[in-house]
Amino acid sequence: MAIQTTIQPFTLWRSLGFATLCATFAVWGWYDYEVKIPRLEKDSSAYMAAKDTRASLQKAAEGAPLNEAQLKQMKDAETVLADIKDRYGSAVPNKPAAYDRPMQLWLYVVGCGVLGVPSFLWPVIRTSRRTYRLDDDGTLHTPDARIGADEIVEIDMSRWCSPSGDRRSTWTAKAVLNDGRRVLLDDHDFKNMHLIIGAIANRLYPDQWTIEAKRIDSSTSKPSEPI
Repeated sequence: MAIQTTIQPFTLWRSLGFATLCATFAVWGWYDYEVKIPRLEKDSSAYMAAKDTRASLQKAAEGAPLNEAQLKQMKDAETVLADIKDRYGSAVPNKPAAYDRPMQLWLYVVGCGVLGVPSFLWPVIRTSRRTYRLDDDGTLHTPDARIGADEIVEIDMSRWCSPSGDRRSTWTAKAVLNDGRRVLLDDHDFKNMHLIIGAIANRLYPDQWTIEAKRIDSSTSKPSEPI
């Protein structure tokens, strides 16, 4: 039965998780940039203006009674202050720093949204489109080529999850072709790739590797425990 790869669930959900997180930050940044910060700037300016107006009229009232226009200004100032206090409670709406809006725009909207989301989604799309298949006759189909079993003369397993603790170990192997080319087989991103690697390794080195890409312990002739 042919073996075909799909995207690893971990790779899929990790990328989608980070993309969702970036999208959340982007929406939050857009809301702050377009709604929250402008509203805070407006309320802060209105609060300070109303407060100054009230203070100046209170000082003027110490010398002489306020006229009708001044009384209306005082009433309007009190209304503005009361309205803002109702919305902000005891906290005074301080004017946002000059860098607040640019930071929300460039760090969150652009950085997380425009750049971050595509950077995490594109690997998912690219990996999903790239499939590998090993037919029953040993023919290997890659996203770029069709390779016959007789063309694969060796498989480099030097970096395949070595039990020796080699720091260079990865979940990859390389099929070596008769013309010297090397085809990377990556089990980190592609589910079932270890079965393709195991099938090729077992065909070429049946005394060293099982069809599940597990190393055979030569002292016992049994597969070593999975790493």
